[in-house]
Amino acid sequence: MNIVIDILYLSFISISLFLSLMFFVLYVDNKKNLFKIPKMKKFPSLSIIIPAYNEEKNIADTIKKVKEMVYPKKFEIIVINDGSTDNTSKIAKKFKGVKVVDKTNGGKSSAINLGIKYARGEIVAVVDADSYPGKKSLINAVPFFKEKNVAAVTTSIFVKSPKNIIERMQRIEYIMIVWARKLLEAIESVYATPGVLSLYRKSALKKVGGFDEKNLTEDIEIAWRLIYNGYKIKMSLNSENETKVPNNMRDWWKQRLRWNVGGLQTCVKYLHTFMKKDYRSLGRFILPFFSFSYVVSILGLCVLVFIIGRLVVESSLFTIGAYSVGVEPTHHLSLFYIPDMFTIFGITLLSISLIWINICFKTVKKRIGWPRGILDLILYLTIYITIFPFNLIQSTIRLLRGKYEW
Repeated sequence: MNIVIDILYLSFISISLFLSLMFFVLYVDNKKNLFKIPKMKKFPSLSIIIPAYNEEKNIADTIKKVKEMVYPKKFEIIVINDGSTDNTSKIAKKFKGVKVVDKTNGGKSSAINLGIKYARGEIVAVVDADSYPGKKSLINAVPFFKEKNVAAVTTSIFVKSPKNIIERMQRIEYIMIVWARKLLEAIESVYATPGVLSLYRKSALKKVGGFDEKNLTEDIEIAWRLIYNGYKIKMSLNSENETKVPNNMRDWWKQRLRWNVGGLQTCVKYLHTFMKKDYRSLGRFILPFFSFSYVVSILGLCVLVFIIGRLVVESSLFTIGAYSVGVEPTHHLSLFYIPDMFTIFGITLLSISLIWINICFKTVKKRIGWPRGILDLILYLTIYITIFPFNLIQSTIRLLRGKYEW
């Protein structure tokens, strides 16, 4: 049994260190170009689609932020009310220059697809109804479409006004995602175009058939499908936007179940591309990267459960044995500890993670803060990321049972 655990542990450490080294190389090779924006003289026409379902608390603020965005040409704003049962449509219709289309509830993807049919712009931007795009997000993102084979451009997404511990954990996570996504652009592997603000070439969307209305993570699936069809996706690090995130564990868990089930759906859909060079970065990196990430999560959980389980069992047996012969077990406790392989590799991986987070925060110009920020980092690396494998296991079970629901 120990041999199996050692193999699992070494596999976990090896994959983790390899991925860390890969991102380090990408960072060193591309750090001078991370904030570079292509020059564009003639900007294309643009439409902004806001799919909304029961967003009466957020829709007004989102529309205000969208109307404040800077762009050389006048752009249209289309709100697709996806069968809301509250005042979402009524509130949106109060804004001048905003087209509101009411439809029966069919899901976010169906709302976006309907918006594409109404859109007159060459570029369509999708903005979630609980998001707050920055003023310069459009003007910093659209120039990437200068390259004719670029079908989508995603942007930097940060957590809006994090307050409690769950929101602060997600703040760190979102910053790390922004940094990693920009680095992956260098190997044409931007694997998601989140709805907070992503832009698409309308002709490319129509060519690939629009958004998949059966997938729970339409932003991942459309990115994979565009790459599958030979298109490129870029990332605008200068386009900064904010979004609201779950502020309690129940909503967070539900959101991550949807993300994981949708991600697994997409992996299954494109499984035939695995390690096949004909499918470019999708087959050679994105799908293997997703697969290895899942494997690492499960391996990490197995190792953690074993280590904690063994510690509890051994301590319990020692305590029971000591009391059975009339010995007080606490008298034999010692603070002297000789680090083993598990401890050394664990500390090494933790140290590398701290270095990466520091580089990441400096790159995207975000502060860690002291002392609460440091405590947040420790909680993020020791507790927050430990929760993910449990959610992934439940997501896998849901996928196998065919439970595809929001």
